[in-house]
Amino acid sequence: MRVLEVYKDLHPWVRGGIERYVSDLGRFLHEEGGHDVSFLVARRSSGLERRLESLRGMDVIEAPTLFRLFSNPLCPGFGHLMGEQDPDIVHIHLPLPTAVLSYMIWSRDIPCVVTYHSDIVRQRLLMPVYGPLQLAFLRHSRAVLATSPRYIETSSVLCGLDNVTAVPIGVDLEYWRPATSDEERSSVEQLRQRLDNRFFLFVGRFRSYKGIGVLLDAWRELGDTNLVMIGDGPLMGRVLERISDEGLNSVLVLPEVDDAELLDYYRAATALVLPSTERSEAYGMVQLEAMACGTPVISTDLPTGVPWVNRDGESGVIVPAGDPGALARAVRDMDGSAGMAGLGEGALARARSSFDRDALFGRVEQAILSALAGTRP
Repeated sequence: MRVLEVYKDLHPWVRGGIERYVSDLGRFLHEEGGHDVSFLVARRSSGLERRLESLRGMDVIEAPTLFRLFSNPLCPGFGHLMGEQDPDIVHIHLPLPTAVLSYMIWSRDIPCVVTYHSDIVRQRLLMPVYGPLQLAFLRHSRAVLATSPRYIETSSVLCGLDNVTAVPIGVDLEYWRPATSDEERSSVEQLRQRLDNRFFLFVGRFRSYKGIGVLLDAWRELGDTNLVMIGDGPLMGRVLERISDEGLNSVLVLPEVDDAELLDYYRAATALVLPSTERSEAYGMVQLEAMACGTPVISTDLPTGVPWVNRDGESGVIVPAGDPGALARAVRDMDGSAGMAGLGEGALARARSSFDRDALFGRVEQAILSALAGTRP
């Protein structure tokens, strides 16, 4: 089976949750499923020539890109490139208006499966024009895969579809796991000692929907409690400015680190904090990576998959979105309450029981095969 995976960017060139998911899924379909997989993405810089790269023996076609508007690449010929690859089926990851428009104009005869990662939130003013086209596209698709049942229930786009099913995103449990060897434990212990033995962790892009402002507001109340923020993004300058101006000396900002170093931070942290405030945070993949390492999570009560992944009182704590006081109280409780001691074990158990990546990738593969055969997943 020839599968064309379509998204705007791809890991490792762009580090992000969806980008990593698309890359890892393609690798699974290619190496475990034996399928012929290629990727269609947008060029990471403007330019009118097509570029071809390779990822683990799979072709990566970079479509010519004029520019990006609200993070959406404008790619002339995107639909033509879909057809040019002659796939048996195209798997499109949304949100990506360019792919929707291109497919509906140029490639709608190719069987299509969609993974719907998130509603369009920041660009909601475009929905009166784009919304009907997206809905027609989703209804035309042979299957729509949402990342959690909660997202289906709370999305005005998905809740009315009869071809949608939930297939969660999984985590690589062989890689993201607690320290087991003496060398791994020593590395984690050294990291803790450098950070006065206890610290909280934020991992993600520095964007407004991540609740960066709420996080820093909470840390003004937390005194000497250590916070490590790993990431980069549009708000980096504002974050560094606030840390300096407000004397938040317990906050350490690190640029994006490689996976080996990130693994140590997950293992060593008291808890991961995901303070997101908007529906753009549809799932929170970093929650799963932390949970798989035996680290509990503090996240928010968004009407998305975030509190579905992290169960309050089982794998972590859920706090109201946009409430720095509640976030600060949860951090204090996690830092000092004996009642929180079992959350790490609960986080690990939930990750292992429900979010094995290869098992969930297998469900995606079956959905694609069923769609190609003309049956419901």
